[in-house]
Amino acid sequence: MSDADRFDAYYADSRDRLLVLAFALTGDLPASRGAVRDTFVAAWHHWSKLKRLDDPETWVRPHVWSHAQRRHTARIWHRDRRLDPEVKATLDALSRLPVVSRKALLLTQLTSASRQEMAHEVGLPLHEAESRLQTATSQFALQREVPSTAVRLQLERLAEHCAGQRWPRATIIRRAGTTRRRTHVLAGAGVVVATLVGSGFLVADDHGVHPTLSAAGDRLTSVPAAGTDEETIPPDEDVTPSNLVSKAQLNRAVPGRAWRITGTDPKQGTTFPCQRRAFADPKASTALVRNFTARHEKGRAQLAVVQGMELSTDVPAARAGYAKANRWFAECAMPQTQLLAVRHIQRLGDDAQQYVLRNWGSPTATYVLGVARTGRINTLTLTRTAGVVRPDLAGNLRLLVTAVDDLCSSTLGGHCSALPKPVDVPAPAAGKLPMMLSEFDLPPAAGVGQPWVATTPRQAVHNVAATGCDQSSFHGGGWTHDATRSFLVPGGHLAAAFGITETVGRLPEPDATSFVDGVRSKLASCVNRDPGTKVLRLGSGPTWAAWRVRTQVTKNQTMTFDMGVVRSGGAVAQVGFVPDGSHTMTTAQFVALVRRAGERLAAMPE
Repeated sequence: MSDADRFDAYYADSRDRLLVLAFALTGDLPASRGAVRDTFVAAWHHWSKLKRLDDPETWVRPHVWSHAQRRHTARIWHRDRRLDPEVKATLDALSRLPVVSRKALLLTQLTSASRQEMAHEVGLPLHEAESRLQTATSQFALQREVPSTAVRLQLERLAEHCAGQRWPRATIIRRAGTTRRRTHVLAGAGVVVATLVGSGFLVADDHGVHPTLSAAGDRLTSVPAAGTDEETIPPDEDVTPSNLVSKAQLNRAVPGRAWRITGTDPKQGTTFPCQRRAFADPKASTALVRNFTARHEKGRAQLAVVQGMELSTDVPAARAGYAKANRWFAECAMPQTQLLAVRHIQRLGDDAQQYVLRNWGSPTATYVLGVARTGRINTLTLTRTAGVVRPDLAGNLRLLVTAVDDLCSSTLGGHCSALPKPVDVPAPAAGKLPMMLSEFDLPPAAGVGQPWVATTPRQAVHNVAATGCDQSSFHGGGWTHDATRSFLVPGGHLAAAFGITETVGRLPEPDATSFVDGVRSKLASCVNRDPGTKVLRLGSGPTWAAWRVRTQVTKNQTMTFDMGVVRSGGAVAQVGFVPDGSHTMTTAQFVALVRRAGERLAAMPE
């Protein structure tokens, strides 16, 4: 079968079943029908991916629920006098269940999902999902005054109310999906359905971001206008503040705090750390930002969240804006701010990255920043925690997934989330000399309040990063691209020798391997050659090693020197650090610095 034939068959087979599920979840038949229709438009957009899934419904069903919740009006069935009293009673009983429990019940009774699949879809551990299911079954049976064995029959009767719906032809769904994929803007003429799109509650994923009905009163309802042709698929022309993450969604992404919205602005400004301009895309047609703060609790670090969003005029402009936003964080120009880690997020939107930064100034703060693009829309998420704390990567990722899934289903969006997977990646090339360390790579020295300042790189005629044990040279002897520079703290009132020095260069890979092995050997034998020197290995790996060398200069004076060497192919870096008494860095910080120097070597020309 062709892709079109397979899609058409799946559409015909599953649309009524999905309609019943959406109706059971929301009690809103017009919203449910529109949700099924719009989800299949998005499904054809992503069909090249969905057709490879064992069961495309694992992607389609959560999106149907998400769209339905976004459109529905709370307890709309109470206004339908034609509704069978038994159906109304069933919807009333379902509405009294928490959303996650309601979904667990519907997945178990109305689909073929296994218990494990049910737990995965509602975002809970299996034992907790089964507990929720048992409680939901008992509560529903009690409300409907039926035995638990009759629960399935009561739910299946909802299908009778949903029967006889007139659906758009599969060719119309595919045509709308193709237009969405190619242009993200429907430019056809004719009568269209006027759709009021509100910010909704998102698909539950493996990170535990759950839909909810709790803020339904704040959502807008979309129903077909009188006299319109429902086979015409509506375009989305803009994004509005309602497309930003809501407080209820944030409560699920970053739980355990009392969140409040402190501002929603129709412009971005310079809200994010390291942000250099108001807009990543200077020609963006719309830019929005929303700030959240958590109520301060004694004994807990202060926490704040920001989401920004930009709508570009076309996909190439959005790609350029995405790249620029990534550069803001990859080469942060904010003083005393260090790039700690980078993660690429697979299967989230069209592109997505996470950055962890820490500002060592006063007050100290830890930042987790997410950057994602879906179609013409870029969204940024910031989790800012006061102090030196473990970064909440999982919470920021759930927030980023929520933001993307709230935007991707519009005709302006692109790919949504599909079991996003974070992968640690090397720091991207950044800085004026990408093959070397920059200020944003450096940890602070204890007790030093001023920022690091780099000297101008020069050819490595003299290698100041070497120790007396190895006396390594990066000049002549086949070396190319050799360079050296230091990082100092002007005005810090520190010893003249205090600072960080890095020297880099390239050899043929076998020679580079021999060079690093030679440094290891020299450090290992240094104590035998110089009894006044003590060498402590701080850490090592296949391509790197770090040591602390202490040399007795006089009877009352000892000099300490941390040194590391690292190789990437034929590129080599040597890093040295001279502390000043208590003004030093931890072993973990220095080892991380040596390994970051290795990541930077990837940018060295061949």
